[in-house]
Amino acid sequence: MKCDILIIGAGPAGLAAGITTSNNGLETILVEKSSEIGYPVKTSAITWKDVIDSWKLPDKVMYQWYDSFYINSAHSKRDVEINFKEKLLGTLNHHVFLQELAFKAAQSGTKILLSEEIIEPILDGDFVVGAKTNKKKIESKIVIDCSGPKAVIGRKMNLIPKWDEVEIGIGIEYEMTNFKVRNPKSMDFYVGENIVPVGYGWVFPITNDRAKVGISTVYNTAEKFEEKNIRHWHDKFISEKSPICEMAINAQPYEMHMGSYPLCGMLKKPYSNGLIMAGDSAAQASMLVGEGIRYAMEFGKKAAETASEAINKNNYSEDFLKEYVTKCYSYLGETFDVAMDLLQVPTDEYWETLIDNIIRLKEKGRSDLVASYLRTDMDYKTALKIFPEFKGKYLK
Repeated sequence: MKCDILIIGAGPAGLAAGITTSNNGLETILVEKSSEIGYPVKTSAITWKDVIDSWKLPDKVMYQWYDSFYINSAHSKRDVEINFKEKLLGTLNHHVFLQELAFKAAQSGTKILLSEEIIEPILDGDFVVGAKTNKKKIESKIVIDCSGPKAVIGRKMNLIPKWDEVEIGIGIEYEMTNFKVRNPKSMDFYVGENIVPVGYGWVFPITNDRAKVGISTVYNTAEKFEEKNIRHWHDKFISEKSPICEMAINAQPYEMHMGSYPLCGMLKKPYSNGLIMAGDSAAQASMLVGEGIRYAMEFGKKAAETASEAINKNNYSEDFLKEYVTKCYSYLGETFDVAMDLLQVPTDEYWETLIDNIIRLKEKGRSDLVASYLRTDMDYKTALKIFPEFKGKYLK
């Protein structure tokens, strides 16, 4: 079986790449190991309205839009809510969202193969020229690896750091019914070491009585704490000792989502001869709040654009494909560097300073800066407006 582009993984990055390469007239095959696109869910699936608009997706991909942000500190017993006065972001119906992207990819010409698992790359010298699945060989001019943290081809090509060498974000959430939602139009965060030593909890409403309720933490950190599995912290978050206990007291889960992602910042070299990596396989997620969908789609598109240019030039070498990184950093600017710096702040100091400054920004009517924080959309100048206390300490 032959094609121009072989894409691995039908997540946001892979589907965005497929839409782009097919629209560019390239014969594209996308391989997905699951039997159904959109399952299993491994994310809380928050994204921004401008992302949905730019990809021309229907309203049904959204469970709920939010116009407010709320944060509660279990450490200082303080909370604050800021209203953006417009719907800026929301939580996705992840199944429908990915299926709608798959429809777009298929309508553009992408051939999607379900229930096939990539086993290893096909190599011609040090060039990736396709991949073997559990069922067949697929030869291609370029492979785009969007297989998530497993990075099935990138790992085989030794482009991925070992799991014990980087910090790993891991999250678990329940979709729950009979949950007493505080504000159906607000995304709520719960922070402090009483919630989880490194990380945060969340409530993302779906309706007035349904919500995604989750917890995220970080392993392999320099900070020392009693490491317990993620379910321990989630059980604690919905227990009678939690600030959400009154909301969760009669709630029942009907879905559970769990996933992990590397917090090393975007890989310095997410490419090789004949190979480009995008999404979680290239560690392209926000290190501050864990948002990955927007980045996965953007970088899936940029990987596809770079692959299209390579095919037009008949040049699949890593020397040519490194232009992909230039495209990525042009989009990111300083934002991921700022995020990496803020990750160095001790946990409770970070959260209490954030709450102090959200209160200050609310009083000054600067909800736009809070939105910049949530989007991980801060250059150093913007970050210092939000965190002036960190100048010269954590932020240059």
